Amino acid sequence: MLTPKLKQQIRTSFDGAKTQLSNYSNRSSQNKMIAEISKTLMGEYPNMNPIICVEAPTGTGKTMAYLVSCLPIAKTLKKTLIIASANVALQEQILNKDIVEAKKYSSVDFEYALAKGRSRYVCIRNLINLTEENSNSPDAFEDALLWDEKPTKSDLDELSEMADSYSSTRWSGEIDDLESPPDNSLWQKIACNRFTCNSKNCEFYNDCSFFKARKKASQSDVIIANHDLVLADIINGNNVLPDVEDCLFVFDEAHHLSQKALSHFSEGGSTEFMKTSIRQCHSAIDQIIKISKSKSSNNYIEKVDTALNELSDLLSDLDYSDDVSLFPITGIPNEIVNQTKQIFILFNSAYNDFYEHKEQWEEYTKANKIEQATTDNLNNIIGQNNQNLSSILSLLSTFNRMPDQDKPPSSNWISRSRLANRKNNYQLNSAKIDVSSSLDQMIWSKAAGVVLTSATLTALGSFNRLNQQLGLDASKNQYLRLASPFNHNSVEFKIAKIKASPTNSFDHTEEVALALKNRIDTESATLVLFASNSQMQSVADIIEKSIDCELLIQGEYSKKNILERHIENRKKGKGSIIFGLDSFAEGVDLKGDYLNHVFIAKLRFSVPTSPIEMTTQSYLESLNRNSFMEISLPDASLRLIQACGRLIRTETDTGTITIFDNRLIQKFYGKLLLKALPDFKIIVE
Repeated sequence: MLTPKLKQQIRTSFDGAKTQLSNYSNRSSQNKMIAEISKTLMGEYPNMNPIICVEAPTGTGKTMAYLVSCLPIAKTLKKTLIIASANVALQEQILNKDIVEAKKYSSVDFEYALAKGRSRYVCIRNLINLTEENSNSPDAFEDALLWDEKPTKSDLDELSEMADSYSSTRWSGEIDDLESPPDNSLWQKIACNRFTCNSKNCEFYNDCSFFKARKKASQSDVIIANHDLVLADIINGNNVLPDVEDCLFVFDEAHHLSQKALSHFSEGGSTEFMKTSIRQCHSAIDQIIKISKSKSSNNYIEKVDTALNELSDLLSDLDYSDDVSLFPITGIPNEIVNQTKQIFILFNSAYNDFYEHKEQWEEYTKANKIEQATTDNLNNIIGQNNQNLSSILSLLSTFNRMPDQDKPPSSNWISRSRLANRKNNYQLNSAKIDVSSSLDQMIWSKAAGVVLTSATLTALGSFNRLNQQLGLDASKNQYLRLASPFNHNSVEFKIAKIKASPTNSFDHTEEVALALKNRIDTESATLVLFASNSQMQSVADIIEKSIDCELLIQGEYSKKNILERHIENRKKGKGSIIFGLDSFAEGVDLKGDYLNHVFIAKLRFSVPTSPIEMTTQSYLESLNRNSFMEISLPDASLRLIQACGRLIRTETDTGTITIFDNRLIQKFYGKLLLKALPDFKIIVE
């Protein structure tokens, strides 16, 4: 319950923010957010979960609201506050601005740290081993099993430079702090890896950048992370963050969380990867046998090759669309299941042999003195093989799992690619289409408290879609939709008079191009949002020469560069036009005269093109449910609101939104989409 002391701490923090923040303005919606978060997390609502979903429109000041309430509460509950954003931009804003300000106004003292995944840090042991003087010898990498090919002199020079920078403390050991990061393939050879890490047994443990960062995080009251890190860490057993029970979570930009989670519950592995892995496995065993003089092992290379070739023959007969063959929800054909089961049995036997030799090697190193470089190299090889074999066994096990009639099916598919030798490589893929129960088991049922917030959490005015995606029980949690502090009545939302339906792509594109020619004010700031790249390029080709101001097209420049050039144009009093796709419909903050008019080419309906989406649609149809009403329409509503949200960023902003989609007035769902919009002045031309 909220004690008088805690209430006072929250009030004091709020009062401090009012005086400390130069741009502070009093908003009733922010007060409401602070109060409801506080009451929910402290159990003021009997028999309810300490979980609250808050839709806080732009201008609410949601970051300050959850910091004011959550910092004192986390301290009182003796829990670590985890603030997780969906993208790097917001994470950096929280780290470099919001949390720094909170240190000044908060009534409680706290320490904070940034958390990154282990692979963002260098393994100094690996780096040193690869950059010792003898590593410059051409023969040094003959037995380095995990190199696809020997490193070049340029690679070794780059590694040496990193080693020098680390030893002289010019470099922290984080890849993000390098001016020119190495290629991913090179970085993977020296990155921290939980399978190859010796932890406290490593001679460089006290100087390890990852363990230094983890120690700082473990001593911090607040950890700033991202959705991907939180999900990966919980799935892999909390290597970076505290146990879920000891955490109070804030998921900012929570409308992205379900898609992030889906990506963490998918597995994949190719036939060529399996062939390479079994060879690396036996090479590692051979080295162990050679050094420790232990007994020889069974060799599975030939049997695995034969089984994989037989599987490839079966997979070559499947029907492919854009090199993807999706299996139906009823299951994978028996002959393919049987073959992958045989491959699983072979890999399982190989793994058991490998693990036995791994244990023998560990015992041998305890009893015998071996050159450190030899031990480190072989330990890395063993760790990498352990990871590869484990991932293959997990994939094959998941791929072969019988469908549970009481649960949503997995999405299983084959991806086909062509190798340099012109042979086909087949990747087996398996993914969950519904992560709701997994999120409930991992987070919602365990966490000390959870705040999920975003400017757009509802779809068609309801939290139903969010609950469905994340597995939230509507009857057990708190929900809050805050009013926007902005005056949307001043904005005209025009449904342009246009003959062609967006479903008629050619005619619609021609009409949109002509309409933009006539409607764009070349002396003002314009953003045109497209649902497809092909339509954007076609319209640009038609109108580019007739537009008398700079046209900035996504793809021709980076998003950052486009926004910088656009702002520079406006500062000089010039007109400027941005053509963009989905990434410009979210996270773009152009205030005042930097944006006067938003054009939307058409509604953004999800067309199920990915295997996961197509499996989901098939599953819903098998239950006689309408995937359009349950998924496509709510998601289109959310995307439309996000697109419209680019225009009004402050209390004084105004302008016009024009959409070229006659389905808003011709289809039954048009009224539902319009009703869910902010209180714009809607004009049907």
